[in-house]
Amino acid sequence: MLLIFYLLLIGLQGYDGCKLEKSRTLSSLSTYLGGSVLLPCYCTDLNTTPGKFTWQIFNKYKWEEVSNESGQYRGRVQLFNSHSPGNLSLLISHLTEEDGGDYTCDSKRDHVIIRLSVQTPPDCSLDNKETQLHITARPGGSVLLPCYCTDLQTKPHTFSWRRLYTTWREIWREGQSSIRYQVFNSHSPGNLSLLISHLTEEDGGEYSCELRAEYRDVTLTVGGLTPTTTTAPTTTTTAPTTTTTAPTTTALSTAVVKVPQSLSTSSTASSQTPAEHGAVTPAERSPQSLPFVPFALVTVILLHMVVGVVYYTKRNKGPARVHYRTADGDGAVSLE
Repeated sequence: MLLIFYLLLIGLQGYDGCKLEKSRTLSSLSTYLGGSVLLPCYCTDLNTTPGKFTWQIFNKYKWEEVSNESGQYRGRVQLFNSHSPGNLSLLISHLTEEDGGDYTCDSKRDHVIIRLSVQTPPDCSLDNKETQLHITARPGGSVLLPCYCTDLQTKPHTFSWRRLYTTWREIWREGQSSIRYQVFNSHSPGNLSLLISHLTEEDGGEYSCELRAEYRDVTLTVGGLTPTTTTAPTTTTTAPTTTTTAPTTTALSTAVVKVPQSLSTSSTASSQTPAEHGAVTPAERSPQSLPFVPFALVTVILLHMVVGVVYYTKRNKGPARVHYRTADGDGAVSLE
């Protein structure tokens, strides 16, 4: 009833300043403890400067002003009208349960009412938990090791980053400050990622984002990004040179039939090997290459014929006389 009465009183007041968007309406917002929330309030013309405006919360049956100098909001609220005159929105950071309630943006001409609900965030559950991620970075640079809650609006009660040396050692915990290690969950509660700056090769290794019984492992390699040109080994294969010398055997020389002296054309031929003469092997010879074989056979036959004729003549005509010439003259010898 008091809220309705207050709205009626505002409606009866005179009008000055800007006209608000969604004036005289009630909207609702819900957020989590420890986070931030923006309560929207705008003039329809952002270049309009209201004569005066205030933010108030209905607390214990009365309206109380909300400002950086007031009670529970000291140092936790921020306005934006200094940059944009028609933007009267209110930002509240580091929310507590007491921040929940009904707020009004009052420009003395219009007003909007926003009902804020501040809830306890659900437990964070790590995204891609119990998995291994491999990341490569350059020395001297920075690298972000990712770790997120499945709901980025949830804020874990506690979490830490560890690194494996001979054993797992904690390198960062919430509330700690470090020059080289930085986490961004102050802006996004569910973002637990770790930023490492000024990398060295010694930073390479195994890291783990740990939240209660959940974890997300990351393997970091620092260096090794410069392309390495691998030249395939050149193998020169030299075909083995095999010198085959035809064996000189005694069988070859014995297989050559001795040629009569009358057929010899050179006195040095006997001192040369068949290969130097270009002689062919016995298997390559043809009958035409041995003309003396039928000649010897004919000679033997003729000798037999002559002997036969002489024998026949001696038997039938008596002793034969053979004439021969001596130095003194002709002579004759009788053959019995």
